[in-house]
Amino acid sequence: MASGAERVAELLLAFGVGGAGHDHGVSDLARAVGRERSQVSRMLKALERGGLVEQDPQTKRYRLGWTLLVLASSAGDTALLRAARPALRGIVARTGEVALLSVQRGNRSFTVLREESTQSLRAGGWVGRSSPMHCTASGRALLFDSDDELVEALTEEDLRMPISAPAAPRTLDELLERLHAERSMGYAMASEEVEIGLTSVGVPIRDHTGELTAVINISGPTSRLIGRIDESVRRLRVAATAIENALKQPYGK
Repeated sequence: MASGAERVAELLLAFGVGGAGHDHGVSDLARAVGRERSQVSRMLKALERGGLVEQDPQTKRYRLGWTLLVLASSAGDTALLRAARPALRGIVARTGEVALLSVQRGNRSFTVLREESTQSLRAGGWVGRSSPMHCTASGRALLFDSDDELVEALTEEDLRMPISAPAAPRTLDELLERLHAERSMGYAMASEEVEIGLTSVGVPIRDHTGELTAVINISGPTSRLIGRIDESVRRLRVAATAIENALKQPYGK
């Protein structure tokens, strides 16, 4: 009889069917591992809580989670992480601020890569950290392609939570107004929203199909960054374009 660890490993290996990034339904996975659908569903929920898999909020299908991919990155980089590393280093060299790469994990912005600043005052954030989407530059930029109903579903829980920073949106209407304006500008800025004294600017990254897959952002003390928003956006856009071009290479025409 297979142990619990063996059953989990068997289920995770079943995600390899169809190639990297392929989404799977519970029934498909149950057939692949030869187990009851209810048992596989319970296992998936446990793996989702641990960040090892994630469920698409619309299709309800599962894919491997970014936590698992980050843990695996020391053995073999994903294309996105590989393309982003030099871009983040360039951002830090030119701005002196912390540069981060984030993706969506459920209803959170999830940091998968960070390049440290040499400045004495450093912004918070680290690889593996999850942040609310409604009050962060990375989170709102990740919402640029989401309609208002999906934005509400992804943020309603966090909007009900008490906040410590004064500038964070407090209602859905306030969030949508801010998001619509940022979407038209092509970048998101969160100043004094997560933490007093912290400002962050984020720009989306798209894959070869045009799908929004990640956000590159810089964070730093408001005293340093607030007067350099335009410059920061320009540098982030250059970096985002470099990453997008690198991601297109395997598909180059």
